[in-house]
Parts: sequence; structure tokens; C-alpha cells
Amino acid sequence: MQLPILKGQQITVRRLKRSDCESLYKHLKDQKVLRFLVSVPNPYRRKYSRPWVNWTHRAARADTDYHFGIEHNLEHEIIGGISLSTINHVHHKAELGYWLAHRHWRKGYMYEAVGLVCDFGFNQLQLHRIYAHVMNINRASAALLEKHGFIREGILRKSIRHNNRWHDMYVFAKLRGE
Repeated sequence: MQLPILKGQQITVRRLKRSDCESLYKHLKDQKVLRFLVSVPNPYRRKYSRPWVNWTHRAARADTDYHFGIEHNLEHEIIGGISLSTINHVHHKAELGYWLAHRHWRKGYMYEAVGLVCDFGFNQLQLHRIYAHVMNINRASAALLEKHGFIREGILRKSIRHNNRWHDMYVFAKLRGE
């Protein structure tokens, strides 16, 4: 699938490009960002960005995962990422994941990005369910999902080992029309 460009007031959610690799590296090497990202290598190295961007293009063509960059409308730089992954076309569901550069936290950018991507998922992809896993220590992410109408459905007890510690994962979900 050719990923659409989703325009917001403060940010644009768009397909990642190879020219975004330096921005990805700059933000993903930040330990404040990596603190909550369980599927991103830590430490994050410059050499990881280009293969990952290439993989996101292949995954979109295969209709299995849609990974977007979050571009700041004034700075015209990637400041984060957001995705619908593990897309199940039979059961019409996908997992939402996201991250944002530390200096852009608490400015409403991720709130806007989650809204844009959920609208895309429910309206264009015809998803019935969008779910997310949030580490128990990531209160801001849990609050963001709840502001968007996601419901905390359960706890996966001590299901993630991250930074040499076991963590519970909360499962949040939103259904079409909620």
C-alpha cells in the first residue's frame, strides 16, 4: 500500500524516507526516548536507521505494517514515529505503537498523531480494533491512550524484560465507533 500523508495542525504523519535517517538516529539515541521502547536496539546506532526505513517500505507494500514518520510542520524534520503493525486483515485489527523526541513531549504532537492514525485505521483500513501495549511505568502513554478513548483491558504481568528489569505491560484497545 502507498502510505497516505496525514496532515494535522502541528504535525504531518507521512511515509519515512531515507533522508530521514539522520533525524531518526538523533532522536532514537536519546536514553529518555529509549526508556520505554522495548523493540528498538539500545544503544541505537546510526547504521540501524537505513535498513529499518527500507524494511518499513517493504512492510507497507506487503500490507503487514504501516510505519509513519511524524514531521513537525514548522521544522520540517522527523520528530517521532507512529505505526499500525501486526495488521490482521481477517480480524480487522492492528497494534498501535509510537515514540516522540524528548524535546517535543507534552506539546500535543503525539495526541494529534494518534488521532490521525486511528482515523486512518478505522476509516481507510476498515479496522474494527486498534490495540496498544504500554509498559506500566509509562504513565504518560497510558494517559494519552485514555484521552483518545482507549480502554485498559488487562495486564500482562512481568511480560517484558527491559533494562535488566521485568515490567508489566498494560493492554489498551479502542473499537471502531468508540
